Amino acid sequence: MEAEKKDGAALSYAMAMAAVTVWSVTFISTKYLLKFLLPAEILFCRVVIAYAIFVAMEPRLLKPRGLRAELPFIAMGLLGTTLYFLGEIFALKYGAASNVSLIVAVSPFLTGVAAHFLVRSERISKKFIFGGFFCLVGVALVILNGHFILKLNPAGDLLALGAALSFALYSIIVRNASSGCSAVELTRKSFFYALVTLLPLFFTPLMNWHPRVLLNVKILLNLAFLGGVASALCFLAWNKVIWALGAVKANNLIYFMPALTTIFAAVILKERITPFAVAGGALILAGVYISQR
Repeated sequence: MEAEKKDGAALSYAMAMAAVTVWSVTFISTKYLLKFLLPAEILFCRVVIAYAIFVAMEPRLLKPRGLRAELPFIAMGLLGTTLYFLGEIFALKYGAASNVSLIVAVSPFLTGVAAHFLVRSERISKKFIFGGFFCLVGVALVILNGHFILKLNPAGDLLALGAALSFALYSIIVRNASSGCSAVELTRKSFFYALVTLLPLFFTPLMNWHPRVLLNVKILLNLAFLGGVASALCFLAWNKVIWALGAVKANNLIYFMPALTTIFAAVILKERITPFAVAGGALILAGVYISQR
C-alpha cells in the first residue's frame, strides 16, 4: 500500500511539473499572438478549442443538476478561466512575460491565505506570515522593476496579481468540488461556463474579429497549443493533481514557472533580465517556500 501511495504521489508530481512547464511556454506563445489578436479573442479561441476536446472526450449530454449544484462549476469557469486568463493576457499586453510570470507565482501564497478563511483544515502559521512578507517585498520589487527600469505600464503587474488571486480561489473550489463527477466532467463543465461568460464580450470593443488572421499557420498552431495542450490537457491533469495532493501542495509547484518563463522569454523574446527582477523573483520564490514548508 505504501509503495502504491508513493507511486501515485510521484505520478501526480510528474503531471504537475509537465503542466507547469507547458504553462511557462504559454506566456511566450500568448505574447506572440498579441501582435495579431486582442486578449479576449485569444482567450475565446483557447476556450472553444479546449471545450471541443472535452466534448470529444465526454460526448454525452451533461445535464445541469440544479443551480446550487452548478454554482461551483460556474465559479470555476469564471475564476479559473475567464478572469484568470483575461488578467494574464491583458497583463502580457502591458508588461514583460518574465514580470507577469513572477507575479503569478504568488498564487501559492494567496491560495494559503484564501484557504485559511475558506477551509477549516487550513490555518496560517508564523512561517506562513514570514514567507508572505518575502512574497510581498518580491512583488513590490518586480513592479518597481517594470515601472522604473523597463518603463512598463504598472497596470500589467496589477492585472497579473488579480490573475494570481483568481487562480488561488479556483484551486480551492476544485478541491471541494471533487465528489460525484470525473475530472473530465468537472473540467468540461467549468470550460462550458467560461465560454458562456465570454459570449457577452462579442458585444464590446474587446473583440474585433478579422477572420483572415486565422489563416496564418503560425497563429493557428499557437492557438492549438494554448487551447489543446495548455488548456484542455493541462487543466485536466491539474485538477487531478489538486485532488491527489491538495490545492496548497499542488500550487506550490507553480513557483518553478517564473524561472522557466524567464529563460524562455530571454532566449525567444530577447527580454532583458535586470537585477531588480532577479532579486524580486528570488524573494517571491523564497517567500513561497518558507510559507508553504
